[in-house]
Amino acid sequence: MSEKIIKVGVVGLGRGTAIAVNLFGLPDVELTAVCDHNPAILASGYKELSETGNCTPMQFSDYDEMLKTDIDAVIVATEAIYHVPIVVKALEAGKHVLSEIPSVNSVEEARILKKAVKAHPDLIYMAAENCCFWAFIETWKKMREDGLFGDVVYAEAEYLHALDPEEFAPDNYPEGHWRRTNPAIKYLTHELGPLLYVMDDRCVSVTCFESDKIYNPYTPDIKGTGAALMKTAKGAIIRILVSFGAYTSYDHNFRLCGTKGQIETGRLDIVDDAYSYANLQSIPGTFSKKIEIPVNSAYAGESRDGHGGADGKMVKEFIRCLANHEQPTLDVDFAIQMSLPGILAHESAEKGGIPVEIPAFDD
Repeated sequence: MSEKIIKVGVVGLGRGTAIAVNLFGLPDVELTAVCDHNPAILASGYKELSETGNCTPMQFSDYDEMLKTDIDAVIVATEAIYHVPIVVKALEAGKHVLSEIPSVNSVEEARILKKAVKAHPDLIYMAAENCCFWAFIETWKKMREDGLFGDVVYAEAEYLHALDPEEFAPDNYPEGHWRRTNPAIKYLTHELGPLLYVMDDRCVSVTCFESDKIYNPYTPDIKGTGAALMKTAKGAIIRILVSFGAYTSYDHNFRLCGTKGQIETGRLDIVDDAYSYANLQSIPGTFSKKIEIPVNSAYAGESRDGHGGADGKMVKEFIRCLANHEQPTLDVDFAIQMSLPGILAHESAEKGGIPVEIPAFDD
């Protein structure tokens, strides 16, 4: 492992601040620069990071100027519509990238991103899908690899994240916020990403319907609830529900069904506290009686700060890959494979639910 200090910059100090705090305490890592075009967000983000990390990173309102510095890597946490252009600039400037999700916003952006990453094989691009780092997801992946589920037949997940009606207001979300621009189903990576990570599979086609009901009167033009059904390359079926447009509070629910077993998250507690429950052919007597798998978002003794501890593990993995010059599992192909289905699901819904093929971008 290299002993070189890895210098990191972060662009987008809304979400970016919450990610960057996880750099502190990691060996041979330095938060060197921060950037945001909004002066108020830049000031507040800098204050939090400098005080938390006892550091004085350079401040920039101009991203191009930050890229001229000697930082090694960029954490991209801007508004979603800017991810790909900002990532491409970072790669062209010779910087490694950890990019927030959705990784792309269109099929054309997927082509652009794949081409840019391919043109810089010595650089590391990693998708910041933090939910893949939940402890129960890592556990499910190991169980699947050990053959406990057999062949995966069906998987499903739900992302429920709405406002309480008492909080409805015209200024809930600032200009450019993804909840003001994207239909909910496009934001399915928190569900599809972990499932594809567990299954080691990709989606080849998708069909989708979106509800016409309006939940929040201040976002009447956004499709707040969508349900997508996908076929995978290995022949499984995946169902994803994303709802920001119903009285659903906050939660993530997961289920995986195979030829030798099935597993699901409990629903009495939110995902951070929920254990898993399984039926496994390898354990006699469990065909009709679920057994408890006592793991939730974090393993015992791990920090649960930052999305149940997932943010910290994600950042640690990114830095590990940089230090070891190792490509991450959540690489550009994974980024595209978990992002495109949501984009094309919305396209399917707009066309009445017809199946839409999902390109592979293998070359």
